[in-house]
Amino acid sequence: MKYNQELSQIQQPLQTAQNILIVLPAEISIDKLASGLSLFLSLKTAGKNVSIVTEGIIRVGHSDLFGVGQVGSQITSLKGGNLTITLGGVVSSDGKVPALQNLDWAPTGSEKKDLKLTFHVMPGQKFEPTFITPNFEGGGYDLIFAIGSGNLNVLGGVYTSNSQIFSSSQIINIDNQENNGKFGTINIVDGTASSLSEMIGQVILGLNIPYDADTATNILNGIFDATKSLSGDKVGAETYETVANALKVGGKKPNFAEASLGKPVINIAPQITQSNEEAPVGASQGFDLSKIFNAPVNISVPDNFTVPAVVSSDSVPQPSPEETVTGERVESESPEADWLTPKIYSGKGVG
Repeated sequence: MKYNQELSQIQQPLQTAQNILIVLPAEISIDKLASGLSLFLSLKTAGKNVSIVTEGIIRVGHSDLFGVGQVGSQITSLKGGNLTITLGGVVSSDGKVPALQNLDWAPTGSEKKDLKLTFHVMPGQKFEPTFITPNFEGGGYDLIFAIGSGNLNVLGGVYTSNSQIFSSSQIINIDNQENNGKFGTINIVDGTASSLSEMIGQVILGLNIPYDADTATNILNGIFDATKSLSGDKVGAETYETVANALKVGGKKPNFAEASLGKPVINIAPQITQSNEEAPVGASQGFDLSKIFNAPVNISVPDNFTVPAVVSSDSVPQPSPEETVTGERVESESPEADWLTPKIYSGKGVG
């Protein structure tokens, strides 16, 4: 199985993970969406709490993919977990906070519904954090699968508005672009793969997670779209192996792949214009051959062609019925008297 080394690193965190996020780039294709949805369906069937998000626009051409209605445009905040506030640059090299004396908290506000934290600073010391970052420990995502993303910035606002979620989670980076930045905790980057769907098909089998007909149909849709119905330069043994595995579990090939392997169908039959008059019952509905045989013929005549003079048939001497032309000599022959009388022949002597 491909990607054995990388998949072995995913096995343990995947077993314990409950909240999983799948993110796709803002510029999506059928292959990217199909691969993400395939992994989504598989993990969902495995009992995981899974979300799939992209800023990309879901189009009519994507509607054939199973689970497409589950794709969100924003990361949903998970409830629960402990709130932590990280203060940057306040800890010394010995692991202590020399400027801080103690910390108090107390209700505040007009209705006493707000919480005020007071950091008591040692006299003569400065307590100035370089940044303050809130986070929910135990309430975030255990794993994030980034699919088809060369870097995190191509995720758009999904990343920039939730950078703290990405910084506190393990990221599984799956991509077939050779210039991928390998930003993940675990990187499965394969520039030789024909499609992302081919890679996800291998990943699902390698992780031994559920693989049903709907998941397999998505895999086939992604592969056939990315490879123009298996005609791409990167189509190889792994591609056909992934297609075969998908078909074995009940996956269906996309309709456009079953007609001429993705090539446009050219209709070479003649175009027949239907007459406004109703054809008589029993009349042939086939092609009207008279349109060919009675069509005017254009003959090209050379400029120097001389049209011969028309000679009347009256001026040409015609042989009499009694004359027969033999070579250059005309012989006269008198017919027998009964030559016009019907004859009856017997079988004897004939031939």
